[in-house]
Amino acid sequence: MIYPWSAVVAQDTLKQALLLCAIDPTIGGVLVQGQRGVAKTTLARALGELLQSSFVELPLGASEERVTGSLDLNAALQQARVQFSPGLLARAHEGVLYVDEVNLLPDPLVDLLLDAAATGQNSVERDGVSHTHAARFVLIGTMNPEEGELRPQLTDRFGLSVVADSQIAPAQRAEIVARRLLFEADRAGFLAQYATAQGQLIERVRAARARATDIPLGGLALAYVAELCYAAGVEGVRADLAMLRAARAHAAWQQHSQIQLSDVDAVSELALAHRRKPQNEPPPPRSSGDAGSSQAGSGGAGANQAGRTSDGSRGAMQAVPVPASAPPRLPSWLTRPGTTLRASEPRRRGSPRVGASRGTRGPRYQPHGSIDWFATLCQWRTRMPGAARPLRADLRYRVRRTPHRQLWVLALDRSSSMLRGGGLSAAKGLAHALQAHAHRAGAHVALISFRGSEARLVMGPGSARETLVRGISALPAGGGTPLRHALQQALAICEQRAFRAPSVSKRIVLATDARTREQLAGLCRPRSDLSLVVVDCERGPLRLARAPALAATLGARCVHIDAL
Repeated sequence: MIYPWSAVVAQDTLKQALLLCAIDPTIGGVLVQGQRGVAKTTLARALGELLQSSFVELPLGASEERVTGSLDLNAALQQARVQFSPGLLARAHEGVLYVDEVNLLPDPLVDLLLDAAATGQNSVERDGVSHTHAARFVLIGTMNPEEGELRPQLTDRFGLSVVADSQIAPAQRAEIVARRLLFEADRAGFLAQYATAQGQLIERVRAARARATDIPLGGLALAYVAELCYAAGVEGVRADLAMLRAARAHAAWQQHSQIQLSDVDAVSELALAHRRKPQNEPPPPRSSGDAGSSQAGSGGAGANQAGRTSDGSRGAMQAVPVPASAPPRLPSWLTRPGTTLRASEPRRRGSPRVGASRGTRGPRYQPHGSIDWFATLCQWRTRMPGAARPLRADLRYRVRRTPHRQLWVLALDRSSSMLRGGGLSAAKGLAHALQAHAHRAGAHVALISFRGSEARLVMGPGSARETLVRGISALPAGGGTPLRHALQQALAICEQRAFRAPSVSKRIVLATDARTREQLAGLCRPRSDLSLVVVDCERGPLRLARAPALAATLGARCVHIDAL
């Protein structure tokens, strides 16, 4: 028995988004972000009951063949004929397809789901099968941002986005618990108590779905949607389409004959929330004593000005803006995926690198992919030339090719000492080069900056490329060097659930002059899936040369910024 929709307390915004997509599935699905235990799954299951149709949950380990469908194995082996075997997309037709922890799914699979949700059909060209079938469903993807973010390219393709409310008032919390206890004690009686409300909701959804097809898209509502999306600075027109369709669904739900501007206002934030660009940190205002700070970025006298920084640390200069230098050319040892770079692990000439499979380059290989029918038939003819058809024992599988998943964590030192000789300027140029390479390689990138007394995450692993570029450029400098905090934060990102698996190649690039007195011994354990690189950014006539010792302590490789 499914917990009824009408009995769910709170989460009004989430309910609205789900109902809109139920009325018009072409909106493109709902991305629900939030902590555990806030009724995300409960409402998704209840929506399937409101639609009186199927509810299909996609498991994390599902293969592409299981999702889209493939050749019917029994028909091929027993009847020697080609027949399509439907997958999860066919089962979800006219119902709800629910993907819990969508951020942990492989990106190609998420892309496939979003394509089907947008087009309303699924096409399969595989294993001698050419088949297309209708796949109109309400796509619901849930995720906990603390376990890893979804790529911005995929986030943008969800029609609507909601952050589930985790701060529930005490009175509502008590009501939620009381209703849940009643449901578990007497489910049949609890359902009977809400049967009338459920029936009214089901009828209202059915009527709204029928009414939505008669409401025109255009007029003043279209112009208003375009103005809102332009003002929000979103890229492309996906937001316009999703907002306009959601406004039509809202008008149908409110029994309007056409889209009103109030319908657009009611859904605008659902379509724009996940598409807006986050604002970068503005440089702190300069005081009257910072007249010489313009020379600080080039190693002038402004780098020695003292005072209290905006983060409260003494004996350091006020934060000043620093332009990035030209990006360097990255060496192959730094950009090659799937290899560790620890200086403590010397490699003999001709021996395989740590963390890389012998004889493979680029993508790793995983057995047990789709059936290789040519090899299967060859095996069958070799084993029993007179047999009528192959057996299951004759099946041969293609080697599944799975690309590397990569995570790059860039940690930039923004302390006062990084201003000497343009160290931070060169480090920013390096950061631009690394993010450009990571973008081409399809890797996740996170940016951490540290100065004064703390380190902070500027951009998470799911940030868009343009946002990351602006974030690097806008970082000012000044203050101390909280190196330990920065490394702890970088390691915490590598331990997020989305990147924790050993199959994910993780790399931390620490750009610093290592001028810190913090103890870092034992902070990082040796791991085959994690590599650290210390980029020595110390410049100027007086050098303490602490970066090599820091790299040795962390078991990392050290390279000077000028060597790049």
